[in-house]
Amino acid sequence: LLLTFFILFSFIIVYYLNQFYHCRVREAVVSTQSTGGALRSKYEGASAAVSALPSALEPIDWSYYSSRVGDPALVEEFKAKYGAVEVPRPADTSSEGIADMESNFKKEMAEYVASAEGRIAQFEATLAALAAEKPLKDMTVSEYLADKPDLCAKIEADIESRKL
Repeated sequence: LLLTFFILFSFIIVYYLNQFYHCRVREAVVSTQSTGGALRSKYEGASAAVSALPSALEPIDWSYYSSRVGDPALVEEFKAKYGAVEVPRPADTSSEGIADMESNFKKEMAEYVASAEGRIAQFEATLAALAAEKPLKDMTVSEYLADKPDLCAKIEADIESRKL
């Protein structure tokens, strides 16, 4: 009776572990993909906005303003001050680090997914082996222990240790 309970309990544990890992692995992958996708779309939007800006300023028609403004010296002063202004473009110091982080993250996620798929395959193989066995209600204890020598040895050792 104790052995039957142990076997039944083992089947239940394997079933729930399989359900838990299938659910958690898929949730982690979907969550990571959606977060990465949102970050990539933000980056692409900002990159497109910066790329849309002209690389050089549009030239100003100073002769037009000289003809319209009453004091041409004022236009010349503005022209000189405008020509002296330089707007520095910030140097890109983080793209290389972000690319390294992205490649490391992709490697880590590939390793995680591969190990998760390995565990899933292992659990599926265990479930397939359990499903291929004869039903417990039709099986004797000897039949169950026939292909599990380590469990049989453990039970026999437990029986020997409890002899009075």
